[in-house]
Amino acid sequence: GNGSVVGRSNPANTAQGVQLAIGAGAWSTLSDRKLKTDIQSILPLDVLERLVAMPIQQWRYIGQPGDVQHIGPMAQDFAAAFGVGENDTTISTVDADGVALAAIQGLNLKLETELAQSRAENAGLQAQLQQLAARLAALEAAGGR
Repeated sequence: GNGSVVGRSNPANTAQGVQLAIGAGAWSTLSDRKLKTDIQSILPLDVLERLVAMPIQQWRYIGQPGDVQHIGPMAQDFAAAFGVGENDTTISTVDADGVALAAIQGLNLKLETELAQSRAENAGLQAQLQQLAARLAALEAAGGR
């Protein structure tokens, strides 16, 4: 009645489906936390490693013109890598988005870890440099001996 469109995949459960809000140009997945179950934490670095190992290819659907191309994984590879979704011939946008977001978190963790290691290494090198500068200054003060 207000111009929005809602498609529910399970009419008995208002948490499942998609919505096109008034004036929107993209579908939103209904994703209410209080209507979900079996919620489990993931390891972002593990998701990142599985994503990096998964083939991503350029392809087109049979029947599409040759100048139409897509980029993405094969559903079978996605299912084997992550074990999510309804089957191994489709990829839910919810799962693709979740993997992408988890991989971003994994990249951030990896970057933060490497940055902390580099900072620690840099601090150690700075301390060594200061020690060498102090020794050199002491030698120069003693007349270069």
